[in-house]
Amino acid sequence: MSTAFASTAVPAAAPAASPAVRPAGRFLLGAWADFAVLGPGFTLGGSALLAGLAVAGHLAVASTVAFALTLMFVGPHYAATYRRAFASAAILRAHPFVTVVAPLVLLGWALAAVHWPRTVGLAFFATYVTWAGYHYSGQSLGLAMLYPLRQGARLQPREKRLVAFPLYLSWLVSLVGLFRADVAARNPAYELTRAALASSPLPRWVLGAGALAIAGSLSSLAVLAARRRRAGTPLPAAVWAVVTTQLVWFGIGLWNPFFNIVLVPIFHGAQYLAITSWHQTRGRSPAVFALYLVTVLALGLLINPGFGALGRAWGGQGPVVAAAVVAFLNLHHFLMDGRIWRLRERKVAESFAVAPAAGHRP
Repeated sequence: MSTAFASTAVPAAAPAASPAVRPAGRFLLGAWADFAVLGPGFTLGGSALLAGLAVAGHLAVASTVAFALTLMFVGPHYAATYRRAFASAAILRAHPFVTVVAPLVLLGWALAAVHWPRTVGLAFFATYVTWAGYHYSGQSLGLAMLYPLRQGARLQPREKRLVAFPLYLSWLVSLVGLFRADVAARNPAYELTRAALASSPLPRWVLGAGALAIAGSLSSLAVLAARRRRAGTPLPAAVWAVVTTQLVWFGIGLWNPFFNIVLVPIFHGAQYLAITSWHQTRGRSPAVFALYLVTVLALGLLINPGFGALGRAWGGQGPVVAAAVVAFLNLHHFLMDGRIWRLRERKVAESFAVAPAAGHRP
């Protein structure tokens, strides 16, 4: 999901009388499944499990569980984008820039970054580091907007801004937290960017102020909820769930390096996989769903840890090549995600606004 997915105009859904569609329900996966995966359920439950193992002295078990979850969700969430983009001739024709041109441009930028790490490299790595949280926020905004859309009362532009405010504010605050010089970095690209731009630890009061700003930003959602309640179209509770989930990610991530470095990408990946898997396989046979899961898992393992191993093999112990590989992969993912999931495209919009009968989707 992406900012483009969230912010574009939504075309009207197909008429209810069409034989290919039936009216959408309030939820995507179901009430409990939406709470568990798209909302805060997995975030809270997974964090509690790992924290409990750590407190009980089972750090090795906690690390193994976190590593297994990383393999399950982080690489496959990239794979889901590649699977959708490159398995469909229609999408390749519709989006030649992000599928064909952009990888070549980014590859050239990555090679230049390795050759000139202090100038071109810094720009390359910092672009990825800055864009990552923006990408997370775009996904959250897109998911939050789906629920009013399926309710039949989609958000108007002013209402979208009220939902977007806490998401993008939390992203900006998270950038401050990522430059804490006294904790480990998420990956080599973060490490090199922080080393160039931040040389001393942040005062604790800065983190506290950031956490308070994140919590206070929910007031914009409260204003929106009050307005829609007065208008007779209550804001779906799932919107609150999606928004607060991201605020939990970025808020706790300010204080807990392990949560920020390891767990937030897992939770983001699980959320992304849930919505993309639903879109690609709903209304189709269990065999199709199983094949889809096997495909994205296998490709995901090739990407992570495969791409990471490739970066280490080329660059040895130095972080520059590994950072270039990570930045290349993520920037291409961000670009493709911002195009192939746009609600401006009727097929995408209708698939989320209504629930189709069995049939092929690109």
